[in-house]
Formats: sequence, structure tokens, C-alpha cells
Amino acid sequence: MSFINKFFNYFLLSLIVLTPLTGKTDYLIENQSKAFDTALTISDQGILKQKDNGFVYLDVANEFINSVATLIDLPGELRSPPTATRSVGAHISVFYEKEEIAPLELGSTFSFEPKDIRSFTLHTRDGLKKLWLLAVDSPDLENLRESYNCSSKLKGHDFHITLGKQMPSAPEGWKNVEVISPLNYLDQPYEGLSSEGDFNTVENNALQEIAKHVDNVAQLNLKNNGFVYLDVDDRYVEEMTEYLPVTGDFKVLSTGPRKMGAHISVIYEDEMIGHEIWNLSEAGQWFTFQVKELRYVDRGAKRLWLLAVEAPGLEHLRTQYGLKPKLQGHDFHITLGYESLVEAACEEEKDAA
Repeated sequence: MSFINKFFNYFLLSLIVLTPLTGKTDYLIENQSKAFDTALTISDQGILKQKDNGFVYLDVANEFINSVATLIDLPGELRSPPTATRSVGAHISVFYEKEEIAPLELGSTFSFEPKDIRSFTLHTRDGLKKLWLLAVDSPDLENLRESYNCSSKLKGHDFHITLGKQMPSAPEGWKNVEVISPLNYLDQPYEGLSSEGDFNTVENNALQEIAKHVDNVAQLNLKNNGFVYLDVDDRYVEEMTEYLPVTGDFKVLSTGPRKMGAHISVIYEDEMIGHEIWNLSEAGQWFTFQVKELRYVDRGAKRLWLLAVEAPGLEHLRTQYGLKPKLQGHDFHITLGYESLVEAACEEEKDAA
């Protein structure tokens, strides 16, 4: 095959597989034959409905979620929309609330045809989302939108049924793991604590005394939203806060039942999704750390108090997944709470008077 033919075939394939939805978003047509073949067996008609907030959608069979989504083969897990009685369930968006359309055709039946299964990463106000959907063709819905002087498609996107969002997962039974991570003992260089930055260090004798009797090993946790953190002993917060030299109102980090409590942030959810870290095999393993310094960072009218820690194993964990050794370039730390600088300034003015 000639170079020109090879180039043409590659170019044609790229057009088929990777097609832009907008200038910033691309979707990938996924090879999910079992799921797609099942979609072809489900009713290709739906009833037009409208929510109280004005959102208009085509109510389609929940089998698109309950049967099709469960057949998708992917790393991590696919979390599908709820299909309970009070939920919208499987649907095709037709008019958004802001379009302010109240179609006379509510209750009517419209047809559609499954086109392909797609995935794409979406930037939202809540962070990155990796979505999976079943794209459909529907001349009926296009004509409906045009009859109300709207574009034939919602924001130029193909009509679709959302199947779910892809999320990172952990090994089964990870919460019961009692293994010290081998990453703690890698004979590799690590950055350690920074000697300077946007923080101030405070000498405090109580810090070392507390560090002596509180565990310096903790379990790596994966939250439901993809956030990865080290679940450290709450005593670092509960015992250290009484020794802080604060003068303003201080809001301590919440601890106790149903609270995340004292922790060390390790990998943000956007990093997990953006770098496609779908299977966190180290979840449940235990990592060591050393509390080194008491610091504060001023953020506008608030002062963040924290314990800076050194954790070579956590640096190795991040670099193993292609991430920078530290979160946003900051040292690993245990947040203690926030001090109000406004109230502290008022107290100083009173004392001066």
C-alpha cells in the first residue's frame, strides 16, 4: 500500500472514530457490540413529556439503562442515572428550560433510531466527567424543534440517551486490607518538604509530643467521587488545635462519625478522571508519613492552619500514575481548620485603643 493510501485511510478512520462535538470537546465512538445490539432490540419510540421547570424530554424505555448500560465493558465502573419511579429515568433531551418552549405535542409519540455508543470527557462546574451515551437519529425530534423556531439539535449535539458516567474503582474488599504499601520503601529519590512557599512556619513544642503517640501510618481511601486521600488519626486535629496561637474565631476541621475527618489529600478527582486512573489497585493499602511542621497560609480574610507532612510513599504513588509528585505543587498536609483574620484584626484594634 502506498504512503498516500495509508495516509488517506488513517485520515478517514480518524474522522469516523473521533468527531468534534464542539471546538473543545471530542467524542469517541466505542466498540461495544453487545450493548449496542441489545439497544436495537428495545422499543424505538418514546412519549414527549415536560418537567415542572420547563425541561422537555422524550421518555424512553428504562431498558436502555437497565439492560444496555450493564453490558458496557470498561475499566472502573459505570454509574447510571436512577430509574426509580420519581426519577426521569432513560430519556432524550429535547428542549432545555432556558428555551422556554411548551410544545403542544406533549403526550405524543416520537420515533428514533440508535446510532452508536459514545464516550467523552466533559468539563463542568463540578469538575471533569467521563460520560457514556447512546447517540440516536430522530428526524421527528429535529422537525419538532424546527417547528418552534429552534435549531434542529440541542446546542448542535446529536440526540442521545445518557447511559452513565465512568468512575474510578477500587479492589473488592479494599477497606479490609492490612498491607503496608511497598511504595513506602522504594529506593528512589523524592522531593520531601519544601523549604519556602506561600506558607509560614510556626515553632510549636506540642507538635512533636503529639506526633510521638499518634499513629503515623494510615489507610489509602477512595471516595465515591474519585477523590483519593489518606485517612489519618483524628487526634492530629483534636489534640493539636488547642495549642494553636490563634487570636480570631477558629473553625476546626470536623471529625467524628460520618465525617471525613483528619486526612491527607493525595489525588484529586479531576486528576483521576483526566489521567484515566480507573482502577486504583493501591486502595486500602497503608502508607507511612512524618508530621514535620506547623504552618499557616493566609487566604484573603482566612488563615488556614495545617500540619505539613513528609510522605515518600505518596509521592511514589502519584508519579507511578504519571502525576507530579505533589498535589498542585504543595506539600502533603493535614488541615486543622480556618482562623478568621477579620475578627483577629478587630481584637487588635480594641487592644490598641
